[in-house]
Amino acid sequence: MIARAAQGNCSIFRQEGLLDLEEVIMNYLKYSIDYDNSPSNTKYCVQNMLKELQETPRGKNSIWGYGDYCHKKQLEHMSKGMLGRRDVAPDRLDPQRKRKMTEIDTESVDVAMKCAFIRSNYTDDTELPKTKIIAYCGKNKFHNPKYKIFNEDKLFRAIMILEGKKYSSTYWEKNKKFAEQGAALVACVDLGIIDKEVLLNDGSMLE
Repeated sequence: MIARAAQGNCSIFRQEGLLDLEEVIMNYLKYSIDYDNSPSNTKYCVQNMLKELQETPRGKNSIWGYGDYCHKKQLEHMSKGMLGRRDVAPDRLDPQRKRKMTEIDTESVDVAMKCAFIRSNYTDDTELPKTKIIAYCGKNKFHNPKYKIFNEDKLFRAIMILEGKKYSSTYWEKNKKFAEQGAALVACVDLGIIDKEVLLNDGSMLE
């Protein structure tokens, strides 16, 4: 019972008494950014605190005003040499092992970007990059795109082929679905479907 109550508001252990839920969430988000906590875990914990408030305008707010702070902190982590999810690549998993040339190294790509697919940035499935690309194809009477998947050491990258043009993110993802979304996200930026500034602000792209 205590653990369940703490999930809703961890300030129950505070000698001075409970803090307002919004203050607890704001503090938790800041700690999550400072210590580079997993976005999916952060979202899960915040949802447990919000409960029925998830459907309110405040509950649907993506990062509660911490967008600029999050972006600056990511750059700070990078400047200190900390490895993030963008640095995950097959040769990083075992630096002593000499990586062999694979198909992804020789595959030609027309548009490639350092663009990560962060699932927690998309609360509505209609906003997913692949969904937007399909809508774009329907509007312009194009065939739906095809995806080519590359797998190394349980990491995945994808190339999206649309109207003969190849798009790909340079980042490796943890599964095929995320890799496809990453490639579609690159296409969305190149085609003007998603503004690059939006991705810079939500942490999907870093400059």
